[in-house]
This record gives sequence, C-alpha cells and structure tokens, in this order.
Amino acid sequence: MVKVSYKTIKIRDETYEKINVLVGDMMKELKRPVSIDEALRYMLKSRKNKPSQFAGGWKMDEKELLEIKNDLKESWKRWEL
Repeated sequence: MVKVSYKTIKIRDETYEKINVLVGDMMKELKRPVSIDEALRYMLKSRKNKPSQFAGGWKMDEKELLEIKNDLKESWKRWEL
C-alpha cells in the first residue's frame, strides 16, 4: 500500500467542479473508480502532449474531408513561389 500524506489546498468552486467532471470522464473511460489525486496527476502528466497523442481525436465524415481538401486546393492555387 502506498503511504499518502494529506494536504489542504484552496481552489475555487468552479475549479473543483471541473476536476470532478474530469474524474467522471476518466471513470467512464477506464470503467473503474478514479480519485481526484489520480485525475490531477493525469492532468499534470498530459501537459507534455505529443502530436501523436491526438491521433484519432478528430472524428470527421467524408463530406467534411472533401470540404477540407477542396478548401486546401483553392488555397494552394493562390500561393506564389
């Protein structure tokens, strides 16, 4: 068992609510109980995001993909080298 020391910190009510939302989201994703301590450690660790961590984060359909491609093609036509 890990020995844990307890600390008291002051945070705003809205911050506490947002942390609890994160805890709830993590519990849904991990399908197990998650403590506020674990959620805070997760947030601190995730501050060092790598681009690869975002792979698959944007869900788009074919229509949106075509719009983006067409917009890029139009933009590229205006480029001058």
